Amino acid sequence: MMSQASVLVIEDDAVFQSIVKNYLTQLDYDVRCTDSGHEGVRLCRQLTPDIILCDLKLPDISGLQVIEQLLSSHADLPIIVVSASESMTDIREAVGLGAWDYLVKPIESLTVLNEAIQHCLNRYQLEETYLHDRYELDDHIQVLYQDDALVRRLTHELLPTGPMELNGYRFQFDLTTDEPSVWLDFRPLLQGKVLVLLASPQNATEQRLIPLLVFKTLLDPLLRQHLSGHDESIIEPAKLLTHLNDELCHSRIRTAFDVLVGVVDTRSGEWRWGQAGDRIRSEPQSRPDLALGIWQHASYHQSTIIGPHKITGRLANIADVMIQRDLPQTDVPPYPDKADSY
Repeated sequence: MMSQASVLVIEDDAVFQSIVKNYLTQLDYDVRCTDSGHEGVRLCRQLTPDIILCDLKLPDISGLQVIEQLLSSHADLPIIVVSASESMTDIREAVGLGAWDYLVKPIESLTVLNEAIQHCLNRYQLEETYLHDRYELDDHIQVLYQDDALVRRLTHELLPTGPMELNGYRFQFDLTTDEPSVWLDFRPLLQGKVLVLLASPQNATEQRLIPLLVFKTLLDPLLRQHLSGHDESIIEPAKLLTHLNDELCHSRIRTAFDVLVGVVDTRSGEWRWGQAGDRIRSEPQSRPDLALGIWQHASYHQSTIIGPHKITGRLANIADVMIQRDLPQTDVPPYPDKADSY
């Protein structure tokens, strides 16, 4: 049986390296390992693996140098940093250089590692598919859009299953078209917070579902890191928009996105939000910044208000988002207050 993907592990901790190799081998990955940064670069150029797992602290050169050298010759190579460092400086540097994900050791469950690998592989495949669609109309895309049931299912997965209620807040949405080109999400976070997101691509082709699915894969690692207690950037809209913009500009997805993203604290009543692109109208209002995916050095800001009775976001002729505080307090968060593994 052929392995599902080839993985190169660059890790100088012999025990952790052995654990990871045995685990991934059992999952049918083709795994090669080294404890040297220089050797990792050489093996990558020789073997061209599907994905790299790289520590930051190596005996010869730093993991950041490894990332920089690898991406200078393999610009689209998915690299996941697996490091004991929780420093936001290290995380920002690794992501800024082009790492696709960042996991903090010790990893409580190795399933998180497998999920991260699958997220990166899925994102890579989606980008490959979209690139073919842009220039050749790839056969798989043709099949996808000839299958109405599959398109409906994938589109449905980008929408909430229905209204959500938490601590006196009601989160709901309304679609104004039968074929929405939108990703809309109400995602419970830690400590009674809820992530609210409305995103739509600006390209006018029929195949807008593909860039939306790619865009969705960019948020998943940040959500997982937040729920495991390792990263709070997802609750800072300005940081989140900056991260997503950087990822989109580094990817081959040449699509701009209009985005409204915010966090409702259902306990304090705070609404913190940011906006990219000018097609979405929000209330309370905020000044929209540049749409995502246009300019790598674009800057994003966020606004904060305490206790609004009603929050709305509207993408004309596509979708409306409504958040209203008019229910009895329940004081039951969807997740524990402490950081649990996800």
